[in-house]
Amino acid sequence: MLYQVKTGDTLSTIAARYYGDSSKASWIASQNHLANANQIYPGQQLELPDLTSTELASTEATLVSPALLSALCPALNASDLNLFCKALELDLPKAQITPPLCVAHFMAQTAHESAGYAQLRENLNYSASALSSLFAKYFVGVDVNEYARQPEKIANRIYANRMGNGAEQSGDGWAYRGRGIIQLTGKANYQAFSKDWGTDVVNQPDLVALDPVLAVASGCWYWQKRNINAAAQADDLMKVTKLINGGTNGIEDRAHLLGIAKQQMGLN
Repeated sequence: MLYQVKTGDTLSTIAARYYGDSSKASWIASQNHLANANQIYPGQQLELPDLTSTELASTEATLVSPALLSALCPALNASDLNLFCKALELDLPKAQITPPLCVAHFMAQTAHESAGYAQLRENLNYSASALSSLFAKYFVGVDVNEYARQPEKIANRIYANRMGNGAEQSGDGWAYRGRGIIQLTGKANYQAFSKDWGTDVVNQPDLVALDPVLAVASGCWYWQKRNINAAAQADDLMKVTKLINGGTNGIEDRAHLLGIAKQQMGLN
């Protein structure tokens, strides 16, 4: 059938209305050859095939193929690769990370943040010189040598009194250090994710690193909360990186991984 887009429509709401599944938005986009799924407009005509539930299920696209994840995360073994693929297929649609360009940026950024999904806890084992170079503003008037190669002490220092954390002595910096595929950081983010997702990661923060489903879910949640899809859909690598990192650390590797993702997904 032909559907005329109305004011306020999105592909997700159209998919939910006609197919009972908002994740079919990416399928509608592909069926109508839409380069940008976020730029539909009132009056636009969309083809919505009248499919049976069986036929619709058979057309469902795989957002993240094992080949894509393996190309970005070559160190993953077959078991972990399967676990993460399943988690991504489950959670990406929930966060509306379904347009191909958004998926490509998400996968590249999370592969960088987690060292190919292999480091789901933040590595804070910095030398004195690295602390002086990367975190100088947190060590004004303090001897960095007293913190060098002491990850817990470093976390409590650099994350103190921000992102919902208490003072350095509270231990919040270490308790709520980066975890998951996007390195969820700060007590406020752990609290908000817990509330929205219904799993207590405030009292059990390590679950974000230990459970592949939560490792992925936390990344999808953060991406959606920061509205990173908009920058990703514009193919703005610099803006996407700043929304995640706060700066542009590792931009070369992020760009390299994005190139791999685009190649695997046929977006070049």
